[in-house]
Amino acid sequence: MQKKYTTPVLTLLVLSLVLVGMNMRAPITTLPLMLGEIAHSLSVQPGQLGLLTTIPLLMFVLVSNFAVKTMQWLGLKRAITFSVILILIGSGLRLMTTTVAMYLGTAFIGVGIAHLNVFMPSFVTAFFPQKVGLYTSLYTMSNMLGTAIFNIMTAPIVGQFGWHAVMWILVLLPALALLVWWITSQFAQPAITTDQPAETKSKVKLHVWSNPRAWALLIVFGLQALINYTYVAWMPSLMAYHHVSATTIGSLMALYSMIGMFVSLLVPSLITHLSTKWLSACVIGVGVFGLVSAGMLFNQNTSSSLFWLILAVLMGFLTSFFFLIGMTMFADKTQTPQETATVSGMAQSGGYLISAMGPTLYGVAFATHPTGNLQNIVYLILVVILVTLTLMVVRVKRIFEN
Repeated sequence: MQKKYTTPVLTLLVLSLVLVGMNMRAPITTLPLMLGEIAHSLSVQPGQLGLLTTIPLLMFVLVSNFAVKTMQWLGLKRAITFSVILILIGSGLRLMTTTVAMYLGTAFIGVGIAHLNVFMPSFVTAFFPQKVGLYTSLYTMSNMLGTAIFNIMTAPIVGQFGWHAVMWILVLLPALALLVWWITSQFAQPAITTDQPAETKSKVKLHVWSNPRAWALLIVFGLQALINYTYVAWMPSLMAYHHVSATTIGSLMALYSMIGMFVSLLVPSLITHLSTKWLSACVIGVGVFGLVSAGMLFNQNTSSSLFWLILAVLMGFLTSFFFLIGMTMFADKTQTPQETATVSGMAQSGGYLISAMGPTLYGVAFATHPTGNLQNIVYLILVVILVTLTLMVVRVKRIFEN
C-alpha cells in the first residue's frame, strides 16, 4: 500500500534528496581544482597527488556491487545515513595537512558516494514510485548543481582564504545533509515496502549476473561513462593540439558540463512518460548526434571555435542522455527498492570498470597519433553499440521478468 506525504514531510524528503545529491560529485570534482595549492602545502609535486582523482573511481568499481548488501543489513534509511557519515568522515580527514589523511579521506568519500550511487535510485523507487522520472531528475540535477557551484566558488575562495576554507565547506555540506536527512528519516516512511521475502532476495542476488537484460543495462551505463570520462580527460588536450586557446577550451568544457544540467531536467520525465515507440525514436535521434560527432572527429583539423562548440554540444547531449537513461532505468525497469539496488550495483560496478579503460587507452592512442583515425573508429563503433543496446533495454518491461 502506498502512502501520501504531508507537505512538511514531502518538503523534508525533497530537501534531503537535493542535499544528498549535492554531496555525490562535488567532494570529488572540487579537489582537482586545488591540487597545486594542496601539493604546495604537502611539499610534494602535483603529479604525486594524481591518484586522488583515481581513488573515487576505484571505489565505485570495488564497492558498487556490494552496496546492496549494506542496504539489506541496515535497511534503506540507515544505509543512506551510513553513506553520508562516510562522506563526512572523509571530508574531515582531508582537513589534516598530510598526504596519508588526504588519501584516506578521499577513499572514505569514494566508498560513501559509491553506496549513494546505488541507494538513490532505490530511494526514488521507495519514496516516489509514481514519480520516478521527476525525482530522478531532481537528484541528478543536484549532482551537477553541486559540481557547478564549487567550480565557480573554489578559485575565489582559495585566492582569498586558502584551500582549507574550501575543505571546510566540503565538511559542512555533508554535515547539513546528514542533519536534514536524520530529521526526515524520523518522519518519512517509504511509500512502498523496502522489504522482500528472503527467497526473493536470494533469487535476485543469485541471478542478476546471469540476467542478459541486466547485462545490457550494465554495458549501456559503462559505455556512456567511458565516452564521458574520455572526453573530459582528453578533449582539452586534443583542442590544444589544434591551437584552440586555453580560454576557449575552458569555456567549452564548462558548456559540456552545463548541457548535462539542462538534459537532466527533461530526460528522466520523458523516459517514464513516453511510449516505447517514441522513446526508441529519441534514442535513435540522440544516437545520430553521436554519429555526427564521430564524423566531425574524422575531419577535426581546425582551430575553429564553432567546430569545437558544435562537437561539445553534440557529445554533451549524447553522454548526458544515455547517463540519465541508465539512472532512470534502474528504477523504472524494477519493481522494488531491493531489485533497484541489485541492478544499480551490478551495472555501476561493471560500468565504472569499463569506463576506467577509456582515458588510459585513448591516452596511448593520442600519444602515438593525436589525430589518428583509430580512436575515431572506436568511438563510432561504441556509439552504434550504445544505441543498439539502449533500444533493447527500452523495450524490456522488467529486468527481472519471467
